[in-house]
Amino acid sequence: MIEHVHTSRGHRGERGASAVEFAIILPVILIIALGIIEFGNFFTARFIIVNAAREGASLASRDAKEAADLITMMQNAATPLDLATKGRIYIRKILAGQTSGSPNPRIDTSSSAQAGALNVQSSVTGSKFGLTDAVYNRLVFDNTNMTSDISEVTVVEVFYKYTPITPLPSLIPGLLTRDAGGRIMNSRAVF
Repeated sequence: MIEHVHTSRGHRGERGASAVEFAIILPVILIIALGIIEFGNFFTARFIIVNAAREGASLASRDAKEAADLITMMQNAATPLDLATKGRIYIRKILAGQTSGSPNPRIDTSSSAQAGALNVQSSVTGSKFGLTDAVYNRLVFDNTNMTSDISEVTVVEVFYKYTPITPLPSLIPGLLTRDAGGRIMNSRAVF
């Protein structure tokens, strides 16, 4: 009969190898865990921004509330995000051209509003208000029909500066920190 004799030296070698393996694997596991947390939070913020723009544009296009009241409601509805201090919301109502003398669409300033502390500019600018040619052309007064195809569109833009909640961007420079310590995300809806 053969007996196996275990020495304490053999066990210490196995424990040492386990400690080295753990030291190699731990940073990888931490980066994966931080990545899951950070990107989960980032995509949640993105989802909230997109939904706020869609719902805001839907309500604004139906004149459910005044634009300024609607912005307040949107800011309150996006509670995990602070759209008042880290965001900006624009609501622009664009009216169709009314006559052959005034065929081009125009912004209805009485039904438009903006709020939020984030310093970003609206894309509703220029001669076509940032609209696609197809949408813009349907707003232009048509002399043949003596009307435009549609009477108005409402554009809602929601901007938010996402700032990371984990130290992951410190470990991977440039990750989610493109815009002065964060990343500005936005969503736009046209109704």
